[in-house]
Amino acid sequence: MKSMQLNRWAILPAFMILGACSKDPKNNTSAPDKDKLVVVTSISNGTSQVSYVGTMKDLSVGVYNNNKARPSSFTPFIYTHNDDVFVVPNRGADILKKYTRAGNGVLAESGSLTMPAASQPTGIAFESDTSAYCTLYNTGVIVKFNPTTMAQTGTIDVKTFAVSGSTPNPGNIVYQDGRLFVAVTQTVNGYTSVNPAQVLIVDLKQGNKITSTTDARTTWAGTIDAPRSLFFDEQGDLYVNCVASYGFVPGQESGILRIRKGASTFDPGYFFPISKATIKGLSAQVNYFHHLCYGGNGQAYASGNIPSLVSNPPNYVTDRSYGIFKLDLAAKTITKMDIPNTNGYSGYIVPFENKILFSVSSATGVGIYTFDPATNTSSNGPVVTTLGDPSVVEVFK
Repeated sequence: MKSMQLNRWAILPAFMILGACSKDPKNNTSAPDKDKLVVVTSISNGTSQVSYVGTMKDLSVGVYNNNKARPSSFTPFIYTHNDDVFVVPNRGADILKKYTRAGNGVLAESGSLTMPAASQPTGIAFESDTSAYCTLYNTGVIVKFNPTTMAQTGTIDVKTFAVSGSTPNPGNIVYQDGRLFVAVTQTVNGYTSVNPAQVLIVDLKQGNKITSTTDARTTWAGTIDAPRSLFFDEQGDLYVNCVASYGFVPGQESGILRIRKGASTFDPGYFFPISKATIKGLSAQVNYFHHLCYGGNGQAYASGNIPSLVSNPPNYVTDRSYGIFKLDLAAKTITKMDIPNTNGYSGYIVPFENKILFSVSSATGVGIYTFDPATNTSSNGPVVTTLGDPSVVEVFK
């Protein structure tokens, strides 16, 4: 969630104590005359927030403002496909909007799709230029639509898989080889789950036949507003970040599960524990990873919440409780990176032109930091400063 302090579900203060990412060589080199990055900035005064969606040429700009950006809902979810930006409005609205990048840095509105009221559209997965899928978290339905025309073309009902008395709460979704992998949270209160981690696998080639796989080693599959929390590695294996109720339920273990390519069940031989892990360079514990992104060669990167750094009562703007970490998926090791801690509005991670980008709102710099895996070095400060907290940094692909 956009931290358990400032998250997409607008967690009640009384509870607060605190996209699939794959390395894509095509991700921003096909249109040199157009902006390569999508940026969402959030401006908050502690009680209210406004977000802006815009584009940025590249990291050479040095400073990013919101002059050409479009106002949006509270921390929207962003998906890119070709020249298009799909803005999922968070729970504040039900209209999925499409914008198309222009050569002058402007996003031109190019379509929309209205979902059922209060359905909470959440995740998008693209099958092709004319076929995509959007999960409706609150209704237990996956909508199929044409991303070119923005016309709805079908639905997939997953309500029969509910075990919590409401809906399965489908959230993050990814596509591979004719199959959809859908993380479901199985929550009745929007904040916690007592059920095993679960992924539904929809076989599009077999009439949308659905297979469920569960794993009791952790709970709450996916990270809702962190689309890259489900990702494939070079072998095609799927990794699933599980946040274990974001620390709300004592004793639940957060961690990463795996589904081997071609399989329909979680790999019983793989679990990467997080909330009880020893982290190199950090004496405290991390109770869950919020944003998690694959950077290639078995290395992943994450922003994770450090409960000991949360003030009492929490200060949602100035608390910098999210550290930045590097993970070795095979060795199951975690290392604290030399990038400042951020608040919950930021912490988004994405690969870009052989570097890893981190959106950070720290006490010493607000903007986009970089890490170079080839030299194992981080930028000393933000290479691009932003007006407002950088909530999302995405690439065109």
